[in-house]
Amino acid sequence: AFSGGVDSALLAKLADRPCVTVGLAGSHDLMHAREAAESIGLQDANFIEIPREDVKKALRAVIPVIPVKTPVEVSIAATMYFVTKWAGENGYGRVVAGQGADELFGGYARYRECESAEAVADTLKKDFDGLYMQIRRDQSVAADNGVYISCPYLDSRVLRASRAIDPSEMVRGGIAKYPLRAVASHHMDDEFAFYGKKAMQYGSGIMKEIQKLARENGYKKSVQRYIDYLI
Repeated sequence: AFSGGVDSALLAKLADRPCVTVGLAGSHDLMHAREAAESIGLQDANFIEIPREDVKKALRAVIPVIPVKTPVEVSIAATMYFVTKWAGENGYGRVVAGQGADELFGGYARYRECESAEAVADTLKKDFDGLYMQIRRDQSVAADNGVYISCPYLDSRVLRASRAIDPSEMVRGGIAKYPLRAVASHHMDDEFAFYGKKAMQYGSGIMKEIQKLARENGYKKSVQRYIDYLI
């Protein structure tokens, strides 16, 4: 799963396996991932443009199988649906994904707002403890497409390495996830190692499309009510 962000770009560079990017026409991820793939020299990069009409089909597929059915959770699941569907249809049984990098290395915007190393450490613990539900969501969607998601950042060796880093080093000069970006800079241009990418549900255009579907179906003020309607 390749979005062009530092998490997936580093995995793609090191793993040297076929990569797939999904998004609606004109989406940020499709455009940025093409640039990143060319820059880091990916040999087998696939860019899948999702038709609008397929998003509603994805919603009906993922909503029954994921544990939490909020707009954010559903939009992430829908994005993973298209990634794993492509993988399954092309004969792949495993998808490598970047889950865990933000929780181990302080990648979310809220880490930049932490006023002390202790606050960073507390936030890291809270986010890591919440990973289980994210993995459960993604694996449920993947299993429905006959695919397993592999998360290299959750390998015990990576976990130990992240725990050895002082929390105060996770954000440096206003740059979140600094240790991982520093490592990535040895494998790609700084333009991509230090790029601040949108979350997949926004970068792919899928959240925006779900919001459009909600409005078109009479739920102008509540995407959650539209999701509840689809259940």
